[in-house]
Amino acid sequence: MYDKNPIFEENEELDISDVAQYARYTMAIERTFTQMQRGLAVCYDPKEIALNVMRVATEFYDADWCGIIEVDLELGVFTPFWWYNRELGPMAQTMIGEFEAFEYQRWIDSLKEHEAIIISDIANLLETHPDEYALYQRLKVHNLIAVPFWKGPSGFLVLRNPKRFATYSSCLRMLNYVIVSSLSEYFMIETSKLTLTSPRITNDNDVYISLFGELKIIGPKGVLTETELNAPKVTRVLVYLLLSKRNGVSPREMADAIWPDVDADCVVKNMKGLIYRLQQAFSLISDCRLVESTPSGYKLNPKLNIITDFRLFEQKRTHALNATTVEQKIDLLKRAIDLYCGDLFQSAASEHWIMATSVDYHYKYVALAGELLKTLFDENDYSCVHSYASKVLTYAPHSQGIYYWMIRSMMQMGHSEMARGELRRAQGKLLAEEYEDLLERLKAS
Repeated sequence: MYDKNPIFEENEELDISDVAQYARYTMAIERTFTQMQRGLAVCYDPKEIALNVMRVATEFYDADWCGIIEVDLELGVFTPFWWYNRELGPMAQTMIGEFEAFEYQRWIDSLKEHEAIIISDIANLLETHPDEYALYQRLKVHNLIAVPFWKGPSGFLVLRNPKRFATYSSCLRMLNYVIVSSLSEYFMIETSKLTLTSPRITNDNDVYISLFGELKIIGPKGVLTETELNAPKVTRVLVYLLLSKRNGVSPREMADAIWPDVDADCVVKNMKGLIYRLQQAFSLISDCRLVESTPSGYKLNPKLNIITDFRLFEQKRTHALNATTVEQKIDLLKRAIDLYCGDLFQSAASEHWIMATSVDYHYKYVALAGELLKTLFDENDYSCVHSYASKVLTYAPHSQGIYYWMIRSMMQMGHSEMARGELRRAQGKLLAEEYEDLLERLKAS
């Protein structure tokens, strides 16, 4: 049956009538921990250690499943992290969805109060808590024990369908200490892999995000790249929030804007999961939340000092065009151009929701580059013209103006053969009329 108070203190567990059973329980704990210690003595991988501990838990309690469930109270989701299935082995297919809605107050209270949950029989929940009962039925739960993490990430170590010692949580509590230690070590190792310093990160609230080319997020603890994230839907949500100038964007708006051809209700339903995955990845490089949930939708955390390369580009572009000296203008133009490493959010630059913005920045980049090359040419710095023209042509290979300044600088430096080579290269990249215009410009100069 379902306990009237599912949250048990340890002293309540000690108040038992069957002393012999409790004696068997304590002796079993001692034998189990002795054997486990021997097995883990030569294991150094934190994930392998955690999975072995969960295997031990299922065998000790004669249960069918044990797993780590991470909880994000702000988003209201819980998700399986690592788990062990006694029949199928570690990380076998699980019935728990990648992200589940978390709306059961007793579980939330347990997490906040650091007290274990023991459910002896789900049948008694049918009338009093039908939603919770339906969840357990879907997950084939008859009874369970769950102990919350005592520090670090929020969540539970959950044991499904224990057939032995089903009302005693103290052993699972002790095993949970090993689990939490393994989790902490795992996240520390993952964070160390991403460590990279940046001059733009000066305190714990600084975050630098570059969108030109490949998406890259730099936090106080390291760097996350788009490749490492490997989550296209997650990165699209992040970029949409970065480009939005409003204080709160609804899931429906993002779904309609980014995926207009997909069932919006389905996308909205999964939006919490996408935000959770983004926060989970971001937690490797920062202790702060990246995205906050508000009544009007999601927004970037206003307490973070988020700097983006495309906004820096705009600032330096404006200052350069209003510079009072040639030296200042050249310096600012170089700084702006050096920020550009390809189309804005290159992996999605051709998608309708960002295409116009990406094209706009590309044209601004080419125009600024042309202004820089002209200014450098007027200052007789032909070597620098050649250097920057070569760089710009990497990202704008079809720009007639860049070829013009490249070829002129080569001619001024006496490299006529190289200039002819660039002219042939231009002929292969430009449209016929553009190439003819280039020839006319060169003849006139």
